[in-house]
Amino acid sequence: HHSNNRACTLHDISNTTVEYNVAYNIKGLTFFLEDGVEMYNVIQYNLAVFTRMSNSLLNPDINPASFWIVNPNNKFRHNSCAGGTHLCFWLRPARVPDGPSYTQNFCPYRVPFDEFHNNTAHSMGWYGFWIFGQSNHVAYDPHTGTPESGYCNGHRTQARIGSFTTWNNKRGFEIVSGANIRLENQTHMDHDFSAFEIFTAK
Repeated sequence: HHSNNRACTLHDISNTTVEYNVAYNIKGLTFFLEDGVEMYNVIQYNLAVFTRMSNSLLNPDINPASFWIVNPNNKFRHNSCAGGTHLCFWLRPARVPDGPSYTQNFCPYRVPFDEFHNNTAHSMGWYGFWIFGQSNHVAYDPHTGTPESGYCNGHRTQARIGSFTTWNNKRGFEIVSGANIRLENQTHMDHDFSAFEIFTAK
């Protein structure tokens, strides 16, 4: 609690479980899957309360998410966010991995979700869930590629984002740019502007 630099960072880590944690009053991205190569992790039963912006970390920390996702081939189950200044979940599709994991042979923006189930977001300053590429201006476009090929091959497939409950945010779910995304078993209510906002979709 009261951290000036995140709560939990997964940096080039796979097959890890992060569960039953409470993060309160955190500056910056709270549960942070950093580079875009992190896979097969289980993020479950975590609570993030009052995630706050920071002007002294990375650019995304200016409008931080409680759960920041670059590679969605992970399990996100039974997590909750409340009272943050901006976002609960932010899927930031990237054309290539960031930082030390950089390679042109891996395509995070094409990785489908493993599992997203029974998560909640309420009283966030912006949105319950945001899909937006930010710095690299790439749309989320899931494909059937293999981990061995970095998901850069294959054909377009459907990404399923499962049960999600949001209330009392600015918006429930916003997709700035994405393709073949299925939202299922979701409940969004009592938002300032809208339950869903979709700008560009295929």
